[in-house]
Amino acid sequence: MKHSHKIKHQINTLRLSMLASALGLALNTSPVMAQDNTSGLLRGVVSSSAGQQLENVTITVKHLEQGFTRSAQTNAKGEYVLRALPVGRYQVLANRAGQAPVELQQLNISLGQAQTFAPVLPQDGDIERIEVKGAMMRQIDTSDSTAGLTLDAATLDLMPVNTGFENIALLTPGVARSSQFKASSFGGASSAENGYFLNGMNISALRTGIGSIDLPWEAISQTQVKTGGISAEYDRFIGGVVNAVSQSGTNEFRYGAELRYDPAALASAHDTVYNPNGSMALNNADSEEQFREASVWLSGPLLEDKAFFYALFNPRRYQEEYANSAGTAFTDHTKDDNRWFVNLDWYITEDHSLTLTALDNSADLTYQNYKWNKDSGVGAHTGTTLSTSGGTMYSARYQGFFTEDFSVSATVGRVEDNSDTVPTNDLPGVWDYVNLNGERIGDWTTSNLTGESYQRDQIRLDFTWQLADHTLQFGYDSENLSVDYLEYQNGVGEARGWWEYRTYTAISRINLPAGTYIRKRQRDTGGETEVNSAAFYLQDSWQMTDTLVLNAGIRHSNFENTATTGQTYAKLDSQIAPRLQLIWDTQGDGTQKVFATAGRYFQPIAANMNIKQASGQKDLHFYYKPGQLAANGSPLLKADGSPDIGALVATNTVQSGAVDVERIAAQDLGPMYSDEWTLGIEQQLGERYKGGARLVYRDLKQSIEDSDLGPVVAQWLKQNKVQNKSNESYFYTLINPGQDVTFLYDFDQDGKKERVELSAADLQLPDPKRRYLAAEFTLEGKPLDELQVFASYVWSHSWGMTEGLVRTDNGQADPGWTTSYDYADLMDHGYGNLPNDHRHALKFSGIYQLSDDWSLGLVARATSGAPKNRFSIHPGGVDTCKAPSLWADWCASQWYDQASFYDWDGTPAPRGSAGRLDWLYEMDLSLTYQTTVAGGDLTVKGTAYNLLNLDTPTRVNEIAQITKTDGSFAANPDWDVAQGLQASRVVSLVVRYQF
Repeated sequence: MKHSHKIKHQINTLRLSMLASALGLALNTSPVMAQDNTSGLLRGVVSSSAGQQLENVTITVKHLEQGFTRSAQTNAKGEYVLRALPVGRYQVLANRAGQAPVELQQLNISLGQAQTFAPVLPQDGDIERIEVKGAMMRQIDTSDSTAGLTLDAATLDLMPVNTGFENIALLTPGVARSSQFKASSFGGASSAENGYFLNGMNISALRTGIGSIDLPWEAISQTQVKTGGISAEYDRFIGGVVNAVSQSGTNEFRYGAELRYDPAALASAHDTVYNPNGSMALNNADSEEQFREASVWLSGPLLEDKAFFYALFNPRRYQEEYANSAGTAFTDHTKDDNRWFVNLDWYITEDHSLTLTALDNSADLTYQNYKWNKDSGVGAHTGTTLSTSGGTMYSARYQGFFTEDFSVSATVGRVEDNSDTVPTNDLPGVWDYVNLNGERIGDWTTSNLTGESYQRDQIRLDFTWQLADHTLQFGYDSENLSVDYLEYQNGVGEARGWWEYRTYTAISRINLPAGTYIRKRQRDTGGETEVNSAAFYLQDSWQMTDTLVLNAGIRHSNFENTATTGQTYAKLDSQIAPRLQLIWDTQGDGTQKVFATAGRYFQPIAANMNIKQASGQKDLHFYYKPGQLAANGSPLLKADGSPDIGALVATNTVQSGAVDVERIAAQDLGPMYSDEWTLGIEQQLGERYKGGARLVYRDLKQSIEDSDLGPVVAQWLKQNKVQNKSNESYFYTLINPGQDVTFLYDFDQDGKKERVELSAADLQLPDPKRRYLAAEFTLEGKPLDELQVFASYVWSHSWGMTEGLVRTDNGQADPGWTTSYDYADLMDHGYGNLPNDHRHALKFSGIYQLSDDWSLGLVARATSGAPKNRFSIHPGGVDTCKAPSLWADWCASQWYDQASFYDWDGTPAPRGSAGRLDWLYEMDLSLTYQTTVAGGDLTVKGTAYNLLNLDTPTRVNEIAQITKTDGSFAANPDWDVAQGLQASRVVSLVVRYQF
């Protein structure tokens, strides 16, 4: 096709201006689209220069790297929609019947986003001869109001952002770093309440849901973070969603390699932290770490314009050396993994495609253990512990367009994750809490042995049907997670167990007088269980008027958990989750939108609870008088590694190992769910900026907790004259705190189960309130042609009775199995500011193009500190430990290790009332050089994480009480001493070369 020089010039000018508009933000932070989790969307209105909407114009997009095309025709209003476009660069063309297509625009399609492109064509429609008059690319999506952020690999390559989903999530407003766990808190939810997806597959951690499975990061093409207003397509989370798509092959063969090295010599360790008495709280000086990684990839066409492959090999080695704070042991830890990833795309026809994905993330871990002291350094080798982790993922995804208005996608796949522990010796774990503050004694290497195998099978069907002003999306989503778990303590014969030397208060229930004892604990867990879930959803996007859109959805979910007997112990049916978005294009031109959302989100019971509650767990405690003691007062150890003991004083059967599904969970157990409301505005601010403000409120309406009903059951047995012959006094049961509880159990062993009905007043457990209120402000744009920035400020408040599935303040990464709600007295004064309450958060990210070859990247954050607590043992005779009360028969939490909200002198210390941690300031800086060498692209990048090497405490000792040798209490001088610091400075060097 031939054009005049003038038309060529104007089309090229238009193309470049529109490309600049489409790519104006390298951070690519336009609101995410809720209609597809693996692709993007292009929509718009075609009009004439006189303002007439043009019908029957064919808009065609051609993928510039893979060559396939997709087309749509404008309706009577001039509207067109192209859905489910794989991410990447596209050429947009237009034509009328009988005419050849004319190029209009190049643009990027990003994951989960809706691009709006509205070309203005000549009035007479003679596209070939007459100039293209203009077009509009909107930066504000007026069809959706899901909050979030999308980043592509090319952008991340220019920024100081470490690999991993969590580091991307932390760039997003409303996401807070966890001080204990690898996953973050989204909108005040705990770090175990998020969802992670790759190419449509759920890749959330299989046992705990804390973060995702490990991934070969080079294989990730784009990552999308959703923090609120999420459509009915997604569920099984309360916090947020991280969604990603992988790299694909193109019509050009490409191969390359990348080497990364984080040398120990360029790292800067923090100073050691000492307790007031001179003992070490954190031994930072005697630690060192380094990381090496290689990535080698090859991609290209199997059949030009039709079929493509991408293959990656990603070997890594992480090494760290560290000495413990007690000054007794030194560990050399190495993790080796040879990860790989393969992706195949086949565009069968223009309307049908198939994607196959496979990866392996298996790893081998080695721990070399040595004796050590600060003066003489590393001593004798005490053993080697080996373990394995990781597994595979396989998936297939089909996308088909049966008409221009009706499409189907289907995803099937499997994710596997396994781990095993191989100890060097068979000596049991022994700890001294009397003389060594809980430090280990002896030459044992591994105290606990586990073998774990998880397999999640997934099926998903999604249908999209466009009907005039309505776009209907509906589908089915099913997951089956099988769990095979075995856990037991190290040791041979009578030595097997966990051994602790400590001082105990009297436990009258088992006839244990107050005193100092050696306790052996044997806790064995094992068996095969399942977590099953299935859901149907319906989502309607209704263009009510030219400026008003209503996105309304509903999701119907069922969750089921089984025990090792194969029976169901929890079945949560008919969970109805409505989702609403109302979006107003106030100006009618896409330069401003006002929106409101409302939604309900359900959280399933984690696979972790199958292990803890339904896997035949036996937990026995044996209390012995101490035997012979060493010169330092610690117990002497026998040849088998166990401490020398005297007479057996008491035995406590915490759990018998029997599995009875009618007492694992309450008969009337309801689901865990949360409601969210948002109100916001987004505004184009001239040609270079856009800004937004969003008000968020979240309310945890109902929670599921494991609670020991033992104290109340003891009263119930007395009142109902039922003899307990089961040899159990602990009755851990899954319940909804604040609700009545009913369960069945054969206490008197007569073959007929008693029906135990306990009211909320009997249990005295408070409602599990967790509320989150936030105001988010964002600004993004290009102040200069060379500078791209994204900035946000969030004021938020997170408060209530429970953090959720995990506990940050005591480090329990045990979803559903924390000490929260174990007993009513543990919750006394437990209402207040929660661990994820960071009142202020300022974030700034940007890229500055110093020259054609050099660029500077910056990520900076300032976050106010989390609230602090004073924990100690609950005093007797007060609050829920005061008669008259069913709970008052015994103050159950008194043998918990300083877990109640009281100061050392028995004064109430409400949650979060002991001040706050210092502000956390983070600054990461990168410098990148890009050039062409021998026909290939060479990139050299240096990154300094924590550039200023700040060492702000991220968690502190919150134990307010110590027990003196005479059994009395005193203030803990180590309270508020740092137990964790922000990560020290690390320098990362990357060299990348690609043809």
